[in-house]
Amino acid sequence: MNITNLFGEYLAELTGKRPIACKGIIRLAVKDAHQDRAPENLDYSELKDVFNTTFKQRLENVGIPNIDQIVQSIMGYLVKNQSLLTMA
Repeated sequence: MNITNLFGEYLAELTGKRPIACKGIIRLAVKDAHQDRAPENLDYSELKDVFNTTFKQRLENVGIPNIDQIVQSIMGYLVKNQSLLTMA
């Protein structure tokens, strides 16, 4: 399962930004929290932590509006797709 693609595409839908930029934000947020790990190697609780901390900070840094709503939507998407993440 490619976490960067899955959540990057969803973030692009939420923000109206280009998917490649959204995938970059996801990848950088993971690197901020886990320098030595790829997004695909994180488990559910680690991804949850990334979305609530470094991801949120990255969105603030680039001036995305409605950050709390976006994070809430991403967290809901994470919960919805939890079974896919555990199968991968």
